[in-house]
Amino acid sequence: MFAFSTIVSVAVALTSIGVYATPVARSTCSPDTQGNDAGIVLVNSGVQWGDVNTTPASGDILTAVSFLGLPVPEPNFQISQSGTSFVITDVSNSELAVTSTNNQLFFESASSQENQLFDIVCQTCSAAPSPPPLGQPAGSSCTISPQGDSSTCVEVDGSSLVITQCDGSAAQLFNIVL
Repeated sequence: MFAFSTIVSVAVALTSIGVYATPVARSTCSPDTQGNDAGIVLVNSGVQWGDVNTTPASGDILTAVSFLGLPVPEPNFQISQSGTSFVITDVSNSELAVTSTNNQLFFESASSQENQLFDIVCQTCSAAPSPPPLGQPAGSSCTISPQGDSSTCVEVDGSSLVITQCDGSAAQLFNIVL
């Protein structure tokens, strides 16, 4: 058996010469919603993306709305892949696309503008079976950024959805729920 003093000596020697481990990079994925309706839900909360108006219209500012009391979040969006990015449209009117303007999210007429494309990067993803079970996450712990700008992320700030510097906080992590 090793003596306690030997173990302590080895530990001190290793720390004094700078032995350390490099964290393993996590793999990421993009959600596959396969054309199913989806809710965009703040992780570990009862809050999802939404429009305070019952009939969304061009110019509406998107907000963080509560779905507490419902068994699963309301699927307010269609998330469609466009190349390596995504277009997020209203579930009942595909002519209204989520648009990034002045660090806020609005509904505007869908027009294939760059500010209507988003990168969605998730920590875990699952295939969407057909038909999907209600409440199944297609992607978990996802960041959503304007296309090509991974330094900024959508964040829930009170009842507002804003685009700000990515900091890895829980306010910037979303589940894509079918």
